[in-house]
Amino acid sequence: MKVINVKDIVGTNAISMNSGIKLRKVILKEWRSGKVILDFSGIDVFASPFLNASIGALLKDKTIEELQNTLVFEGISDHGKRLLNLVIANAIKFFADGGDKTNTGLDQAQKDM
Repeated sequence: MKVINVKDIVGTNAISMNSGIKLRKVILKEWRSGKVILDFSGIDVFASPFLNASIGALLKDKTIEELQNTLVFEGISDHGKRLLNLVIANAIKFFADGGDKTNTGLDQAQKDM
């Protein structure tokens, strides 16, 4: 079981997509070790770009069951939990609706211009 202190990676504000990508890389590096505890203690501010890039993006290649069986969220504020649940629900829908094909659509739109 690996504990990841989110504050050590992104500071006290979990806001930007770039910070989310940093955290996702650390999560993926530890994924095979079993349970991964994400300790959000000391995080003051959450924003959806961060959670989309760190947690939501995992659902492109992982199932919700894999996410639930691997990740443990600790020290996360009530606001952070609400936002995290919203991000996960949106990511499930996005990827189920073919969200991973977004680039294909953009490429075609650019060709048509």
